[in-house]
Amino acid sequence: MAGTKNNQRVIQTKLIIRQTFLKLLKQRRFEEVTVTDICKDAKITRGTFYRYYQSTFVLMDQLKGNLAKEIIALIKERFDESDWDILPIIFEVLKKSDPEVVKVALNKKNGSQCISRIFASLKEAIRPTVMQEIEMLTNDDFDYLYAYVTAGISGILILWVEKGMNPDTSVIERSVLSIINRSRFEMAKEMPNIRGIR
Repeated sequence: MAGTKNNQRVIQTKLIIRQTFLKLLKQRRFEEVTVTDICKDAKITRGTFYRYYQSTFVLMDQLKGNLAKEIIALIKERFDESDWDILPIIFEVLKKSDPEVVKVALNKKNGSQCISRIFASLKEAIRPTVMQEIEMLTNDDFDYLYAYVTAGISGILILWVEKGMNPDTSVIERSVLSIINRSRFEMAKEMPNIRGIR
């Protein structure tokens, strides 16, 4: 019984720290939020904060990591051979996430790193489907195609955050899907011809 009580206290304390941190991020930039600010606002001691997090950077990394894990899990769950449109899935997670975490995770400074981590985790799960659909595609060819598509999506997401995270993303989603599908079908059509030239 005591263990359950302690676990509940730990969960509650960590929740208070995260909520306070996110509240402070609405008022100032990430670099300006200190451990002292969080402790003062959350009415906890510095020792309590440091019991769970080494710094505000560690706390933010954990929040960004949770965001990335949620995106990865949903894409893996929904990705199939007929539908390569992962951008709406990413937008779905980002729109329901705390905007302050999204702003820090996908700003110009951190965005590429965060999104690269997401796409690196998905690469091998997606490889068999793509290689099966596009005949004669080698592992190297897949790597280039994947880099092309994911770099484009990364740039779009960072720009979306920079432009204020407009909730209506339907035009962006349709445009990107059209580009990806054209690229994928053209590559499937041209690959035999390219292989014949070599």
